[in-house]
Formats: sequence, C-alpha cells, structure tokens
Amino acid sequence: MEQNIVIAIDYTNQAENAVKYYLEKIHRPGNKLILVHCVELPELSLNKARDSHMSPGVLANMWKEEEANMKALEDKMATLLKEKKVPGVLRTVSGRPGEVICQVAHEEKAVMIITGTKGIGKMRRTILGSVSDYLVGHALCPVMVCKEESERKTRMSISASSDNSSKLRHVSGESITSFTTSLRQRFASGGKSRSHSASTDKDDAAAKMGADKKENKDPSTSRNT
Repeated sequence: MEQNIVIAIDYTNQAENAVKYYLEKIHRPGNKLILVHCVELPELSLNKARDSHMSPGVLANMWKEEEANMKALEDKMATLLKEKKVPGVLRTVSGRPGEVICQVAHEEKAVMIITGTKGIGKMRRTILGSVSDYLVGHALCPVMVCKEESERKTRMSISASSDNSSKLRHVSGESITSFTTSLRQRFASGGKSRSHSASTDKDDAAAKMGADKKENKDPSTSRNT
C-alpha cells in the first residue's frame, strides 16, 4: 500500500538532514516522498523591496538567484532519492509556508509531515522554525520535527549532565542519612558508656566508704593488736 510522506525543505542543512533522517530511519517500501519547497509570493517580495528601498533591478537579480538555487535544490534532492531508490517528487509552491504545506499534505493524502527545526531563506521567508509550530498545531496528520545532529547531541549532553546531577544529589542524600544514623548510634552508645561508667564509679565510692566505716567500727581490734 502506497503512503505519501510530505517533507518541508529549503536550502538549509536542517532540511537536507530531515530528508536523510527519513531515508535512513523511517522509510518503508511503498512510501512516496513529496518534497515541498515554499517561496514567497512575488507581490510580497515587491512590497518588501519598496519598504527597504530596494531597486527593481536588485529584486530581479534576487529572483534569478532564487531560480538558480531552486534548480540546484531540485537536482540535489533528485540525486539523493535516486541513490536511495525512493520514489518522490518536488513541489515548489508559494504562499504562507505553514498553510501551503498543510494544503499540499491534504491534497496528497499524506500520512505524515516531516520538517526541520529552523531555516531562513535568502528572500526573508521562514520555511522551518516557527512553521514547525504551525504544522504541529494545524496539520491533519502526524508531524515529526527533525532536529539537527548537533542539536540532538547538545540536548543529550544536557540531559546526561542533569542525570548525573540527580545522581549526585541522590548519593549526597544517602550519605547524609547514613551519617545521621551513624551519629545517632554513636551518641546512643556513648550515652550508655557514660552511664555505665558513672554507675561503676558510684559503686567503687560506696565500697570504699563501707570499708572505711568498718575500720571505724572496730577500733578495739586495732588497739589490741
């Protein structure tokens, strides 16, 4: 049974890593990839150009560069899918990224959407990042946000440090409890020893006093001798 998977892409490493992660960890025979590349509407870019005092010539050059980048992206993804022998298509769409990606997923009856965590194109469009939040909240199918390898390692390191800190706190707690118990036992033992010692001293004193009294009671014996 064929299942369609939508992956949001742009020119960043995060997007490429999301595709590679799917191919290496998730792909199953029969799945088909729909790679969605979203660009800004020309009218929106023209408005931004006017607001930033950008000349039409500069804007035209940016669009030429954009087209060249789109062609390079298409070739790269086509090569990647061919190497992995995975069927797929690249759809270039315009509009608000989150909305159009959800629309494509609905049209293609996708069972999953995959996106990276962040990414900003040259024409000020945000393909990933806040878009991933939009997809999670609005998509009708499950959404997987694929973190970059360096980000995963950083979070794993933070998690490991947190675990070690918890272990240290746990060990410290056990040590304090053990020390407290030992201290109580020591005081208890010491108290008994002191009580026993005091009792012994009293017995010795009483015995000595008894001996003295006995000597005082027999003065004649001493004189007769």
